[in-house]
Amino acid sequence: MSESSIPLDAVAVAVGPGLGVGVRSGTAELRAVPVPGVAPTVVYLVRDEHLPHPLQAYVGVWPAGQVRVLSDDQDAWAALMAEVGVRIDDADTALGYVRQFLEVTRGSSVLVREITGPEDLPWRPGSPDEERRRATFLAGPPIDGPVAEAAADGYHLELTLMVGQRVQRNVFDVTTDGRVSASYQVLADDLPLPIVW
Repeated sequence: MSESSIPLDAVAVAVGPGLGVGVRSGTAELRAVPVPGVAPTVVYLVRDEHLPHPLQAYVGVWPAGQVRVLSDDQDAWAALMAEVGVRIDDADTALGYVRQFLEVTRGSSVLVREITGPEDLPWRPGSPDEERRRATFLAGPPIDGPVAEAAADGYHLELTLMVGQRVQRNVFDVTTDGRVSASYQVLADDLPLPIVW
């Protein structure tokens, strides 16, 4: 489905009045977001920079034309992926799929960012307690890079993420048809990191 064939009224209703006005007037950007293992494109970014406070949301378009917001809704993502069919044939595809899952389903005010080292962290000046936690974190073990490997029923992935003011190690198990189960371990919390960008 191309951007020109997306049901704009359904997108406007799904994203609500703030973004919906821009969708109807044409000021909002509507851009395809490719998801590894999924064809054709069914996920789109809706963003309007012309508002007093820029807004964005990710939406999914079902084959029958239904549109739902995927931002902050992992259940909607799972339902869409089950409907359109996912085919994950290798660890690289699984890793790309999970990275898009993280971006598309995060809340609009939640910063989620993959990191591989302290240089990836956008520090701000912090309180004395935050600065102490920063020093403790930086003196600890190095940040592990991504892991993506085949497993018995699909793929096993591990990523280190910054989520708000927390650093965590996330573990994902992804089946070949795109079902995701996840867990995480907090590595450090209440760090002097920006909550939103």
